Amino acid sequence: MSNEAVVQYLNSIRESYKKANRRGKANILENAVMATKRSRKHLIRALGRPRNRPTVRPGRKAVYGPELLPVLKAIWFLMEQPCAKKLKILLPKILPAFTKRSPVPADLQDKLLEMSPATMDRMLKVIRIQRGIGTTKAPTSSWYKSAIPIMPKDWNVTEPGYAQADTVSHCGEDASGAFASTLTLTDIDSHWTEMRATWTKRHGGIVDALRCIEKSLPFRLSTVKFDSGSEFMNYEVVNSLRRHGEGTRAKPITIYRSRPYRKNDNCYVEQKNLTHVRQFIGYDRIENQNATRLLNELYRDLWCPFLNFFMPTFKLIKKERIGSRIKKTYEKPRTPYERILASAAVTDEAKEALRLRYESLDPIELKYSIEEKLKLLMRIIREEKQSEELKLAA
Repeated sequence: MSNEAVVQYLNSIRESYKKANRRGKANILENAVMATKRSRKHLIRALGRPRNRPTVRPGRKAVYGPELLPVLKAIWFLMEQPCAKKLKILLPKILPAFTKRSPVPADLQDKLLEMSPATMDRMLKVIRIQRGIGTTKAPTSSWYKSAIPIMPKDWNVTEPGYAQADTVSHCGEDASGAFASTLTLTDIDSHWTEMRATWTKRHGGIVDALRCIEKSLPFRLSTVKFDSGSEFMNYEVVNSLRRHGEGTRAKPITIYRSRPYRKNDNCYVEQKNLTHVRQFIGYDRIENQNATRLLNELYRDLWCPFLNFFMPTFKLIKKERIGSRIKKTYEKPRTPYERILASAAVTDEAKEALRLRYESLDPIELKYSIEEKLKLLMRIIREEKQSEELKLAA
């Protein structure tokens, strides 16, 4: 007997079951067990319920109702969909600025601040991220193998200034021709990250982007580690970083390289390539120089300040092997700005300049400006793509 037939059968005998005496109920139950193949206890509970009784969820009453979801989702999307543990740290900082533009009742604000990360995870959905293709290759000559030492892992980094760098190609599905790239540099200790857009990967653009990033950093750059791509392993980039003296920098920057085909050697910058570039720009092809300049302004003036001053990140403290498992311990999420302020290696003048800049920034206003420029950038990319398709069709 199907479930629908069982429900119909029980509905037909429910009234007679309720009116019957003890012996009558026993007879009805025996017949119902034979007809439905259900257990006696199950039938007693089913026949004792009123017909079409509304289902009540077992357990305690929900503390956080559906009225919180629109506010939580709006803040989550504004802050680039962080994980719940980061969102918990972000809410007290973002909520006052958010409520100025979109009023939220005081009781809902209190509930949002009290909500645990696990509850946030249950209320929010995860967005899937696509994967792209790689276009970097090692240079044909091997001069760099003796000139630039290999540094497999970055152990015992306890102060800012030790960075990793990599490039992300905005080539779409075709790696031929000229297209834009993003140079990403991440500080290992503070997670301070800077991105700059370059037109192609020629050494001149990479050198200019590295100089621009070095000037914008709130600390002195001591070492930089690259992969063995030809955009880094050339005389111009290496000499530019090692140059020091009057008019340049006080000390040369030490250069290291990772092992070929070992992306985990540059794990700090590799993960930023996903979260800071791919999830932000996507996988579209950018072959317009005006779009490249606009993307560079977006990185320098809006996106990097937003990430470095307001977006908290996890930092691995230690790894411990327990049998076949590896237990990882992380510190409480903090922003790169907070880590710089807590570092004894950064000068007081640099910290004071950072504080003044932080006080002048509004995270919600930054995010709205980012969205406007991003829409303009995507419009330029789509128009370029449509014009290319029309040329091919003709």
